[in-house]
Amino acid sequence: MSGLSSYLMSTLSRVGGLGGSSGIPDFPFVVGEKVATVWPWTIHAGTSTDGKHVSIFVFDKPRGTQYVGAAQNALRRMRTLRHPGVLRYMGGAETSDAIYIATERIVPLDLNDRNEELVRWGLFRIAEALRFVNEDCKLVHANVCKDVVFVTDAGEWRLGGLELMDAVGAERPVYREMGSVIPGYAGRMAPEIKVQGVQGTAALDGWGLAELISECYTAEMPLGLGALHAQLRNNNPKLRMTAHGFVEAAQRSGGVLDTAFVRACRFLESVAVKDSHERAEFFAGLGAAAAEFPRVFAQRKMLPELLTLVEFGGADNGHSAVLASVVQIARDMDETEYSTVVAPAVVRLFASTDRALRFALLEHATALLHGMHDDVVVASVYPAFATGFGDAAPAIREATVKAALSMAPRVGSKTLNSDLIKHLVRAVADAEPGIRTNSLICIGKLCAKNGPGVTDTSLRYIVCPALLHALRDVFPPVRAAALAVSGACAMRWDAVDVARRVVPAISPLLVDGERPVRVAAAKAIHVMVAHIEGHAREMPETVAKKMDKVGAQAEAVADLAANGWGGWAVSSLSSTISGAISLASSVSHSGARSESAGVRSEPAGVRSEPSGIRSEPSGLSEPPQVSQRPSTTINSPTAVSTSIPSNAAVSQSAGGWEFNDDWGEDAADAWGIDDNDDDSWNAQSNTTGGMTAVANTPVKLAKPAAITPVIKPVVKPVTKKDTKPVQPRRKGLGAMKLGGGAKSNPVDQFL
Repeated sequence: MSGLSSYLMSTLSRVGGLGGSSGIPDFPFVVGEKVATVWPWTIHAGTSTDGKHVSIFVFDKPRGTQYVGAAQNALRRMRTLRHPGVLRYMGGAETSDAIYIATERIVPLDLNDRNEELVRWGLFRIAEALRFVNEDCKLVHANVCKDVVFVTDAGEWRLGGLELMDAVGAERPVYREMGSVIPGYAGRMAPEIKVQGVQGTAALDGWGLAELISECYTAEMPLGLGALHAQLRNNNPKLRMTAHGFVEAAQRSGGVLDTAFVRACRFLESVAVKDSHERAEFFAGLGAAAAEFPRVFAQRKMLPELLTLVEFGGADNGHSAVLASVVQIARDMDETEYSTVVAPAVVRLFASTDRALRFALLEHATALLHGMHDDVVVASVYPAFATGFGDAAPAIREATVKAALSMAPRVGSKTLNSDLIKHLVRAVADAEPGIRTNSLICIGKLCAKNGPGVTDTSLRYIVCPALLHALRDVFPPVRAAALAVSGACAMRWDAVDVARRVVPAISPLLVDGERPVRVAAAKAIHVMVAHIEGHAREMPETVAKKMDKVGAQAEAVADLAANGWGGWAVSSLSSTISGAISLASSVSHSGARSESAGVRSEPAGVRSEPSGIRSEPSGLSEPPQVSQRPSTTINSPTAVSTSIPSNAAVSQSAGGWEFNDDWGEDAADAWGIDDNDDDSWNAQSNTTGGMTAVANTPVKLAKPAAITPVIKPVVKPVTKKDTKPVQPRRKGLGAMKLGGGAKSNPVDQFL
């Protein structure tokens, strides 16, 4: 019963383990499903405790008792051999029922699905491993064939099958004792093995290498390989070529292993011992050559080595060339592989403080970020990327600005509007004119109609002020770039803002001293005017409210005056002061009169400046005392100086226009002059070319009809003891005194 239980436990441990572990002492691997069978092993998929994928060779002792010695010999040799061409050992264990060997994940060599370049590189790898075994370890493999060659995930060949390995010159070698029981061994073993007493040497593995070449090229061998194969198959061990000799001969100029792919692989393996000139020359041509390399091998073998080289400084000053090769190789990788192989290295590289490396990363940011998850970009890459905007080196700042176009779609709208666009706006004020220009171009592309998420709020309150500032830049390309960006963003701006803020700022650049700036300004204005016109067509005809009764009367007065005398001046004022006209007229009829002052209506007088002679109105013995009153004078022989009564009622007669004025005999003079003789001013109007010249015809002032006042002004009378006329304040309509002080002037309500 105990034996059956032990057998079941052993079987379960080999198939998959119990409780998530193998249950094998000192063997931290989980045995998975069976993958292949290679004498005397069964190969299973497996995983280590840290999640790495491995391959596990399992030898079942009860089923192969005659091969137990060979399996134990393989486990012992695997533990002691370390070489890039030898299957990498990761762990092993032996129980009473089985032997376990964990290695890197591999599959048996399948020559039906192969690449010619990978076959040549594989032969080189196996030959180098045999040279190491024969010369450095003083061992003989004695069983080289395709059954002992395994292929990694990257497509590289590995030498395994160490069951018959023994020391050079051993008296009782394992390959002689076990050769008779190995299936097919008698047909491929070297002739000297059959001769007793002949010690095995490195030539023994030369024979095995020839056997592997024969299996790889069953039909026709490449040029140059046939001669080498013949030397490896020499029956005389002393004349037979060894694996070392094969490597040297095949790498000569024009040899079978002298190809670009093999040379590149060999250089990457020994790059640490190459000088800077050799590295620069190699990396300069690697990008173009990488396109011809086997895709799987380049992505899984060469790419990690290149990233390691860049990360730890092995590229010297050739970071840009190396990253160009990385981009070339990684462009066809799927997202899962990219996130596993490339993305972690890119995150570490962006955190580097090496400016040469950072500059190279920014140059290739678009390609390096394309396969990364947005969450990784925002959390791990963008914080280090944003430090480039404030770097002391102008080249880093400029490269960061250019790379922002690649970063913007990956960081999301929130980070773009809250942080990235602000960095770009700050760059518009950079000390370097080239950085200012490029930052504006970048902003324009981000804020275009189909941009990657710049909101209207950011466009209005962050971008627009920066553009208006850039329009005054002393560097012409900056102004031209700002104009181009303004034109590109015009359709997203509010038409009112464009009309009131942007167009006035751009207009001076239409006559800029630089022709490219003028052309850009004209294009921007054209786009903005079209935008404004489209908005204007959608606006209502008017936004004014219905006029009240007083407003209607004021409009009637304005229309009447505009069509007759002084239309050019009265029309611009009548609509404003018409309300005050009715108000002041009603005040004069309310009975509130002053004993010490009267109101005068001043007709216009004609002054001829060129002759220096002033024409006074006829019918007056002497001119009125107006020395302290300001007058309006137009320096033209035919010009007219006019003073318009503030509340004149207008009527038309045969002799012209009559302005009937009745302010009230006892009211204070509106201009501040104590003179009650209203009849002393006579005027006659003659219309000439739309203008009115005053003649000697007397004007009879009519009393206007009373209108109910809207606001009752406070009248401040002028006493008789005032002997000196009050100096008038003629600073606009608001200073006119219609029966009260300037602060209580009713006209101010309408201004």
